[in-house]
Amino acid sequence: MAKTGQTYQYIVADSILGNLQDEYSLSEQEYYRIYVFYVTYSMCGTQSAKKRTFKDYGWTSESVKNTAIGDALTTELSLNRNANFIFTNKDDLATQFASHNFPDGLLEDVDIERAVIARTSESNNHLKLFYRIRDGFAHGKFKLRLSTSSEKMVVIQDDNRHNVTARIVLKLSTILGFIDVVDINGLV
Repeated sequence: MAKTGQTYQYIVADSILGNLQDEYSLSEQEYYRIYVFYVTYSMCGTQSAKKRTFKDYGWTSESVKNTAIGDALTTELSLNRNANFIFTNKDDLATQFASHNFPDGLLEDVDIERAVIARTSESNNHLKLFYRIRDGFAHGKFKLRLSTSSEKMVVIQDDNRHNVTARIVLKLSTILGFIDVVDINGLV
């Protein structure tokens, strides 16, 4: 199967991250846990020479489909058949961003967890999301924002040379919750 290109060019000044300051700070422990889990020991592809797998974290399977780890991840955040989380292999990012309230420019709606994620090398949606979370934290392309109810949210835009590959809004508690779910051996 031939791969199709996915492009969504934007002007740097039109990033959803804008030039805003963070509205809250991560604690040292939160920052450490996120960086260690998503960046240093990334589970995704070849992003880290120190890669860890589900088995490293104490699970009996590497597969997410119809397994205990899949059920546990879904309990934290169900991504399958969730209209707020789009994983696309098509060149339809402009349409998907518009449909999911991710317009160019400063992102104002940070109340609803959602994501539009372009193709990655991962085979399941949770690892695709982890891949893009990793990129956001590794490259500093995230903002810490507060929802209208003062919930701590994280806004991520992953891009490569001004070609956007993901736009994500997640609760900080969800990002940390994934670590709690996966890390049953207490490595992080």
